Amino acid sequence: MSDLSEDEKILQSNIDMRLVTNLINSNISGYSIESETGVPRNNISLMRNGKRKIKNLNVKTAYKLSEYAKSIGFK
Repeated sequence: MSDLSEDEKILQSNIDMRLVTNLINSNISGYSIESETGVPRNNISLMRNGKRKIKNLNVKTAYKLSEYAKSIGFK
């Protein structure tokens, strides 16, 4: 089977922190980001308000946000 586990997908991906930053700073609602990525909107809010640093995201969260940003056309 060619189905990769989530961990394997993360290891083979290119996480673009610039896209993650652009997504966090965008006008896309925290609710929408949460719905599409599973990242709690409270975490999105903390990053938007400067109470949590984007650079301190764990790899899995950064991966989810980066992949979502790519899927909606962020470049």
